[in-house]
Amino acid sequence: MFNAKKWTALTLSTALLVGFLPTQTKTTYAAAATRMVSSGNIVQTGANIYVDLTGNDVTGKGTKEAPYKSITKARSAVRAYKGVLPAGGVTVWVKGGTYNLPGTLDMFPQDSGTADKPVIYRAYPGETVNLTTGKGVDPTMWKPLSADAAARVNPAISASKLREIDAAALGIQNIAGFEGGSTFTEKWGIADLIVDGIRQPIAQWPNADQAINSNRAGWVTMNGSADSKSFYYGEGGIPEDGDSTDDLNADNTNRAERWKKSMAQGHDLYVKGFWRTAWSPVTSKVGAIYPADSIISLKDIPSGGMGDKFSRTVVNTNPTLKSTNVTANVYSTSTSFTQQSPVTYLSSSNNNVSSNVYETPSLIVPPLGAATATSSVYGLAAANSEPFIPDTSVSYRVGSGLEEWKAINYLDEIDVPGEWALDFKDGKIYYYPTGDLTKQIVTIADNKSSIVKFNDASYIQFLGFDVEGGMGNGFELQRSHHITIAGNNVCYVTGSGIVDYYGNNNIIQSNDVFEVGASGITVGYSGNRATLTNSNTKISNNHIYKVGTLSSLEGIVVRESVGVTVDHNLVHDTPKAAIKYPSNNNLLMEYNEVHNTSLVESDTGAFYTPQDWTSYGNVLRYNFIHHNQRSNGFYFDDGDSGDVVSKNIIQQSQTGFLMGGGHDNLARNNMVIDTQKAGQIDDRGIQRGYTATSAYAQNLLSKNPTSGAWLQYGKDLKATYGYTTNLWADILNPNWYPEYPNGSNISNNVFVQSGAVTTPKNGTFTVKDNLNFTNIADAQFFDAKNMDFRSNNPEIQAKFIGLNTIFPRIGLVKDQYRTKVVSRAESGGLTNR
Repeated sequence: MFNAKKWTALTLSTALLVGFLPTQTKTTYAAAATRMVSSGNIVQTGANIYVDLTGNDVTGKGTKEAPYKSITKARSAVRAYKGVLPAGGVTVWVKGGTYNLPGTLDMFPQDSGTADKPVIYRAYPGETVNLTTGKGVDPTMWKPLSADAAARVNPAISASKLREIDAAALGIQNIAGFEGGSTFTEKWGIADLIVDGIRQPIAQWPNADQAINSNRAGWVTMNGSADSKSFYYGEGGIPEDGDSTDDLNADNTNRAERWKKSMAQGHDLYVKGFWRTAWSPVTSKVGAIYPADSIISLKDIPSGGMGDKFSRTVVNTNPTLKSTNVTANVYSTSTSFTQQSPVTYLSSSNNNVSSNVYETPSLIVPPLGAATATSSVYGLAAANSEPFIPDTSVSYRVGSGLEEWKAINYLDEIDVPGEWALDFKDGKIYYYPTGDLTKQIVTIADNKSSIVKFNDASYIQFLGFDVEGGMGNGFELQRSHHITIAGNNVCYVTGSGIVDYYGNNNIIQSNDVFEVGASGITVGYSGNRATLTNSNTKISNNHIYKVGTLSSLEGIVVRESVGVTVDHNLVHDTPKAAIKYPSNNNLLMEYNEVHNTSLVESDTGAFYTPQDWTSYGNVLRYNFIHHNQRSNGFYFDDGDSGDVVSKNIIQQSQTGFLMGGGHDNLARNNMVIDTQKAGQIDDRGIQRGYTATSAYAQNLLSKNPTSGAWLQYGKDLKATYGYTTNLWADILNPNWYPEYPNGSNISNNVFVQSGAVTTPKNGTFTVKDNLNFTNIADAQFFDAKNMDFRSNNPEIQAKFIGLNTIFPRIGLVKDQYRTKVVSRAESGGLTNR
């Protein structure tokens, strides 16, 4: 069902959390999808059961004239058939309104239909039906801030504008701390605040639309590492970018001291950052702040230690030495130190970094923190302040100075209407209202389970609902088959929109999934990889956007599956990849439109798959990737092999096809437009040990490739795609050098105003017969400005046969569940974020 209020006020969740849109921007999709079928298309099944909020579960009969009040009562009526359903099945018609479910709406085997007698739950045509597990809040429970809380408010705003509510007194359960503890990437697990049907953004500094100095909006950067779990936010570090600006205190609100004081009172501070890598930001509890030293120290050491993995290594040469005398010229390039100093800088050996990156001579630098150090060197605090004493027992990296971070969920940084924070010590929610709370509907999501869940169920359909306001997933399918989830809005859940594990023959079609905390749609372990049995599950015609607002995840994820079709989806505004598909076979991904991916993270692809020599047979064709400047188009990362990429259009990406050391990746007859680098084949597998004895090879051996289904599969793949590789004997032969990118191929593509293909020194690969246009005008596109890349150029038509027919078919289409589609302009697909 279409909810106009949500579509016209999508500013206050992801927009503020992740920085997709300016603070006060409101996105309106004037021609957004109209949900479900018209009221005249009511299919009468063998039995029809009616649910209405005005009904009665005791006296009601489930008829249109005497409906039940709850969906659970209707489910009981279905169960009463005991599997002997009437011809044509059963439809449960749910009239408009908000149904506050007491818990997960579970579907078990006894709730199932059959192939010719399905059980159908559907919203009544033309009416909006909301399913939620959220808890309503009495508006009188909101109070002015206590004196202690008011003292913590950012001095840039008046504390009188904020309100607090005692979540513990309300019986809200998930308020004691993040589920992931003191260090995590995905396990969020705290209650969520929803006002007038819209999830409110958790407080952050910098604000999502706030660009401090030259940093990306919503983020600031470290100024180098202080030890394995600490970083400089101001002067004192030696970041490789040379920038030691104090972003934290740039607005003169004494932020570092304010945070330190709140922490001393027991209010935990969490920061989210790319401490080590440019992907999967880690949320970390702060252990201590040292304002005099411009240092923040985390409670835990991030995985791999502090500092960008490509920056210079800091090696402790004397673990017992914790301090040393230093002078004011400690970082002068003319100063020399002896080998007795405890810290040594070494160049990185990572082969992905250009050889001239670390030309700076190795430095030997004493640690910070000696009591005798002069304050002019490190800006130490006054005599009564606690100095920072680094931990020199663990090696770390000096840091590039580009590692991004931000603070989250802190009362001290609520300064934008809509922002809120959950204080774990107080058990209170602090909120900056967007309007008059006495006239707004406030809901707190506190149920960690999914809203609707299928457990070993089959032949059930859920059509046309708004599923929202839970801490778990919207829909969850476990070991279920022949389930149809179609024409629904899934939004404002902490978990993923739709999750399907260990199922088959399921249809996920024409849903709108947006403003969810994790992934949009995830399918896993569908079909059987051991026997290569197809799952026949479809992810089709869904509009997925502004997902991963709490845990940076992808729009669509398919993992460890066989024979899944992903087609005609529109995926955009994602924090990382639009579609991730690790360890699959025989996927078909076609006619999908993808834009504005990787808005939070980098080092990924719009279509991304990693680290598997067995992931052959996946076909990616007729897809359109555009406005994708923070990401690659197709990225086969760290040895991933066997993808077939054909007749796709990639516009404005970092690299069109990035083949990271794997085998038999084929990119043929595609078109790459206005992209930094058309393609790349590299031999990273040499340095990283992708050999015939590696874990990659062991994974291949676990499939029993010398007999049965996998042996025949190898022969079929070679015959179908023209591989020169003998699957699977060559890959397991050390003399074939499986650490080389053998069999990879970038041929017969069209490159328009794009950089060249880069190739490695090692391996048997092919790059040939690609057509290059240095001027976009020569491509003779129908309307490049408005993203119509059909072409009148006969050379392009010869390389990309059927371009002018294929291109208009890409993206969302009208069907029985989607009567209107979002235009490219309406989805923001004509501009970069």
